[in-house]
Amino acid sequence: MRVSALVLSCILPLSLTAVPLYAVTFCPWKIPSDSKTERLINLTVVQFIDVNDEEVKIAFGGGNLGSGHDIRLATKNRDEGNKLIKSMQDAAKQCDK
Repeated sequence: MRVSALVLSCILPLSLTAVPLYAVTFCPWKIPSDSKTERLINLTVVQFIDVNDEEVKIAFGGGNLGSGHDIRLATKNRDEGNKLIKSMQDAAKQCDK
């Protein structure tokens, strides 16, 4: 019993450190737009996303006293909104690599 506890106490810390202990600090995502200017947001500061049948609202960068910002992207339907969310998820996965 003591041997297995000793082995476990040596192996467990090694297995826990195999996972990165940090988060990505910058993960840019290009906001879809028809304008010439490209606008990107940092996905690590996104606070919440609202999806409905008409738009996707992305709130990000908030601090004290409502200092955050939001973006409203018009969509034709909820499926188009879900595609935007999928695009954000894919970008976030790439940042974690």
